[in-house]
Amino acid sequence: METIQKIWNKKFVLLFITNLLVLAAFYASIPIIPVYCQEIGITGSGIGIVLTAMSGATILFRPIAGYLLDNFNRYRVYLLFLALFCLAFPSFIAFPIFGALIVIRLYMGAVYSVCGSATMTLASDVLPPTKITEGISRFAFTISIGMAVGPYVGIQVQNHLDSKASFLTVFAISVIALICVSCCRIKYPKVKRKKFSIKDSIYNPALPFMFNMTFLMIPYGAVIAYSSILAQEKNLMSFLPYFYICLVIGMLLSKISTQKMIDAGKHRVLVYISLVILVITMTSYIFLTTGAHLLIAGFFFGIGYGILQPLFQSFVTGTTPAPKRGVANATYLLSYDIGIGIGSLLMGCLQESIGLQKGFALTAIAYVVGGIIYIVYSDRYYRKLKTASAEAPAKEAHTLAPYMKKEVYALQEDATVYDAIAFFSEKNISGAPILSKEGTAIGFISDGDIMRYMKEGKLAPMATDSSALFMEYLWDPDAEFHEKINTIMHLNILEIGTKKAITIDADASIQDVCKLLGESGVKKVPVVSENKVVGILLRSAIIKYLEKQYLEQAKSVHQAG
Repeated sequence: METIQKIWNKKFVLLFITNLLVLAAFYASIPIIPVYCQEIGITGSGIGIVLTAMSGATILFRPIAGYLLDNFNRYRVYLLFLALFCLAFPSFIAFPIFGALIVIRLYMGAVYSVCGSATMTLASDVLPPTKITEGISRFAFTISIGMAVGPYVGIQVQNHLDSKASFLTVFAISVIALICVSCCRIKYPKVKRKKFSIKDSIYNPALPFMFNMTFLMIPYGAVIAYSSILAQEKNLMSFLPYFYICLVIGMLLSKISTQKMIDAGKHRVLVYISLVILVITMTSYIFLTTGAHLLIAGFFFGIGYGILQPLFQSFVTGTTPAPKRGVANATYLLSYDIGIGIGSLLMGCLQESIGLQKGFALTAIAYVVGGIIYIVYSDRYYRKLKTASAEAPAKEAHTLAPYMKKEVYALQEDATVYDAIAFFSEKNISGAPILSKEGTAIGFISDGDIMRYMKEGKLAPMATDSSALFMEYLWDPDAEFHEKINTIMHLNILEIGTKKAITIDADASIQDVCKLLGESGVKKVPVVSENKVVGILLRSAIIKYLEKQYLEQAKSVHQAG
């Protein structure tokens, strides 16, 4: 990918707008769906089943979303799934049946899980490496605004249009988002795919942040799901649209006023301030009687989440290596799915037992628990990860990573000589490591090994280029050569290649490499980490490095003279 120096570059802006539109469309559909269900004869628990079907699908599909983003072209994956997401809204109109609506919501949850994880990952990829934390804290603001603006848009559309026209309006918003991201055209190198496994679909370093944020999202789920019902009970429905406007204003104000503190790394004090504000706000619901109180609650609710949501997202993305950001974001965003789901379910139970006002106040306990988790563990854990990620480039500079080829062309242990020759021709290489089923290097085979085997131990002179000799024979084979080549084609490569692999550890120094290459006489050596091949080091790369070092030293001496 091309080098970018500023945060607000063209691609970042386009992704920012795209994510805002996608989230607005998604959350705008939430207040539209219950009304539509009632219009087609679905009531009571049926509406609840339709609404919650999506949450289950989203939670289950998040790990798969992370796998897709880390093992395929992220940009193309996002384009595909965003197009599929757009189709969900007209589907509500096309299939007005209870069973069909459940299927649509399950489908919507699956595709949305990829879209929600993809934009954050793409945004981090188009940011300067040194400004990822600051950039993502800005980008994550789209989540806060989208979750606030969406319900407002949905309520306003529902009040002025019928349900079918409302779905078409939301569909139009999602299509604009698709057009917007189509202008990004983010290029990615070819990705080496891994097999899907449940173990690899969860990014363990993101789990503490996910667990912490789950508690902080429980009250949010309660407020978003039940604010309209509470407003009805208190005869404050005329104030409800302005509640969401105040929510957005609070988020915007908190973002503008705290961005410098975020950039300066003053995360701890911001988390404390936001939690105190949110605890007071939720507790105050027990005294709610007026529209003014409802609007003030929305404003301070927006301030709290305008700080917390971008901060925690930056904790995850800013400490995750680029190849793992897809699965890391998918893991972290489970906190939204689970937290909002728990908040909605919990408030449904509390509504019947103690009432919504006391129920809202009681959810403030989740903030206290989340704050304790942050103080005791998450804060120190983030600082540890941040320090490690800052030291990584300096550590890499003293290892083999900058000099090795990370795209490894390897043969499996059950390959034949025919497979090896075809592989050499396809990849334009002269040799490759032999890997076991577990991915461990157990040997090496080159075109020179094949030639030496055919010459029955009569080694070619050291000055002879085995690749050139090999191609010469293939180009103009005599009868004896033709017979020999047919004889060995189906032999296992371990019978011809080197059975004991010559490898070097990824943490080795340049001096270690020079010594190994000099003693072994090989042209290339597999680089291993934890017994897995992570790269190939060519002798030519080390020679170029040494030549560069010599030229720089000579230049310094010349200038000093």
